[in-house]
Amino acid sequence: MRLARILSLVVLVAVLFVTVDLGINCLGALVPELQDGIPYYSLLQRWFGVWEGQMRTRPDFFFVFSRWLWISFAVFVENAVLWGISIWKQGR
Repeated sequence: MRLARILSLVVLVAVLFVTVDLGINCLGALVPELQDGIPYYSLLQRWFGVWEGQMRTRPDFFFVFSRWLWISFAVFVENAVLWGISIWKQGR
């Protein structure tokens, strides 16, 4: 059980990193003054070329960001359930 909690926390950290990175990217797409002709502010885009050519419009940025928000929420709920099970087993 402990290994599952540790792996789940690692996944949560990675998913939150991607979500925050895409959130910054989405905010950059929403504010035209920040763009300066460069639509990507993402570290993932700059370092690894993730989503190359897929996000061209503001709805594209928002759609990808909203999808990752839901993924982050699901992983957070999974961590909360694992934590609750762990607490319950310790109390028995």
